[in-house]
Amino acid sequence: MLLVKTYLGKSKIHGLGVFAGESNRKGKRVWRFVRTFDRIYTLERFSKLPKAAKDFIRVHGYKVDGTIILTVDHDRHINHSTNANTHWEDGHIVASRDIPKDTEITNDYRLFDKAYCSAFLKKK
Repeated sequence: MLLVKTYLGKSKIHGLGVFAGESNRKGKRVWRFVRTFDRIYTLERFSKLPKAAKDFIRVHGYKVDGTIILTVDHDRHINHSTNANTHWEDGHIVASRDIPKDTEITNDYRLFDKAYCSAFLKKK
């Protein structure tokens, strides 16, 4: 669940992107998993979903520690960057540097699940 104001906009990286709706200082918590809001799928549960659901989750979800997470807010549109402006810290995604208002928020997908993400990144 995103913890900061955001909006969707045209990304220079890929399709839609998530942009800061307010300035965020370095170290600010940007996202955290909220079990009652975000969705988590075991690989077994994922395998039982209809094909259309699997296809959607393959595009918008990501694998972490053997489970698949699908966020239900703008977070699922955060794009990959090797010079991401966020990073993982103590169960949160935090700003790695100041993120000015109207700047695209990015993650380094390789920090989540290297095998899953490297296969995804090869498709791009």
